[in-house]
Amino acid sequence: MSSELNNTQVKTLTLDEYKSHYEEYKSKVDALRKSGTDQIKILENENRKIKGNRLMEAEVKQELIEKNKEKILAAKEVAKENSGELKNIVSEATKFLKQNYKPIHKAISEECKALKEEENNVYKAKVAEINNNYKASMAEIEALKTENREEYTVKAKLAKQGYKQAIFEAKTAHNSKLQEIKDKKHDSFKRPYSYCSKIRDGHSSVDEKIITKFESYLYNFDFKQFLFKNGLYIIIIIFMIGCIIRTPSLIGIDSLNLILKNFSTKVFFALGVAGLILLAGTDLSVGRMVTLSTMITCMILNPNTTVKFFGVSFNNIYKTGGFGLAVFVALLFSIFACTLFSAIAGFFTSKFKIHPFISTLGTSLVIWGMIGFGTNNIKTGTISNQALSIGKSIGKTATLPGIPLTLIYAIVAIIIVWFIWNKTKFGKNMYAVGGNPEAASVSGISVFWTTMGVFIMAGILYGLGGFFQSTVTGSSSSSFGQGWELEAIAACVIGGISFTGGIGKISGAVFGCLLFEILKYYLRDITGGSADISNVFIGVIILLAVTLDSLKYLKKK
Repeated sequence: MSSELNNTQVKTLTLDEYKSHYEEYKSKVDALRKSGTDQIKILENENRKIKGNRLMEAEVKQELIEKNKEKILAAKEVAKENSGELKNIVSEATKFLKQNYKPIHKAISEECKALKEEENNVYKAKVAEINNNYKASMAEIEALKTENREEYTVKAKLAKQGYKQAIFEAKTAHNSKLQEIKDKKHDSFKRPYSYCSKIRDGHSSVDEKIITKFESYLYNFDFKQFLFKNGLYIIIIIFMIGCIIRTPSLIGIDSLNLILKNFSTKVFFALGVAGLILLAGTDLSVGRMVTLSTMITCMILNPNTTVKFFGVSFNNIYKTGGFGLAVFVALLFSIFACTLFSAIAGFFTSKFKIHPFISTLGTSLVIWGMIGFGTNNIKTGTISNQALSIGKSIGKTATLPGIPLTLIYAIVAIIIVWFIWNKTKFGKNMYAVGGNPEAASVSGISVFWTTMGVFIMAGILYGLGGFFQSTVTGSSSSSFGQGWELEAIAACVIGGISFTGGIGKISGAVFGCLLFEILKYYLRDITGGSADISNVFIGVIILLAVTLDSLKYLKKK
């Protein structure tokens, strides 16, 4: 390579000269890699193919693999010998390619700016020409308005259609041209980073990855689409900022602790509902599932309770078996009861194609009636102090409220559910069934068992959520949890879980739940604690969220 090329100072180069320098660098590093690192990759790939060849005898396989291993060792020696020189050339090349491209990119950017301005002027002239032609056509047709009304109407209609078509074609051509200019500038920006990546054998530095990703984001950014997708979030965040300005104490540690404590139990119910919404359904039984699970937990974990369920007392479990057994039985019964009723609703939905709205409404009423009649609507009383310690805060000091233990349980549950949704066959089946159950069935997916699985998973989450909620509130009644299904559904909708089915992420449900709890907390402050006014705000937010979701669906169609 020439001494001029080895000089990495900034030069004034044309694009062709710049490409020529890149090709020189690339040919040199390719030559150094050919007998070393490239040869290693080829031989290792060949060994993988040999191992996977079922038609080849084991002895022949072993012989070929051993020969290749010898070649690999030789190639590694070559790579080692060339590593120093290769490293220097790569360093020199990347530095040269980055520094010397800046003036080229600046020139291309200015050219694109001029082209864009020229295209805008051409488009304006074209639109003006179309408008003038339309006006001239209408002036000619205008004479027919009094002479032949019917002919006038037909010709006016055709002229208007022609005008609209011409405007549409001009706008389409204009947008296409602007996109070409935009692509040219974007490709110019990416060129040095692409060349550097190729010089490094497909690797990019961290800063290069960040810069190119940010540029790609700007390239694909559409302000209208951004507002369309995130308008609700923006409104909520602006509202929250307004509340914080009004009451700065809302961002204090105590406030954050209370929000996290509420979130850490409510997220269990949001995660359960999210699965059903993903299947284009919903769950109206969440509130009564909360009642059921908290009543069971509080009856078992309160050794002094007088509440009986259809004449059966549960306080003896604590008294005779101790705290450990009582916790185990309470958790087990809570999960079992919620899973049983959720599975019943799931069976009617999957077997008889009954919409989850109806099946869960039915189980909700059954649970409500059973609990009210079975307990005579008597409150459970407070669970033991030992049981309350399950939901306490850890790291609590005189100045800090600590971290709720329930938040740790919630994080574990979120990770498990995320794994199920994203890393298992069942999770993929959920998305398939939610998106198009008929197509999923044709492709071999069991719609029945996938639906049942989602309902069962929801029941388990409700049981867990109710158990942990009991350790926070300490008591329950036959009316506890009423309306919680709306909060869970609202959290999922705010988080982007679509009612159209097959669209949504666990992160959306979690974020929606957290955002919803923050929103409720701020609403309590601004409304003076009025639940009625808060419900008005929450109702409006739900309507906005579902409307935006529907608009996205209609736009896709």
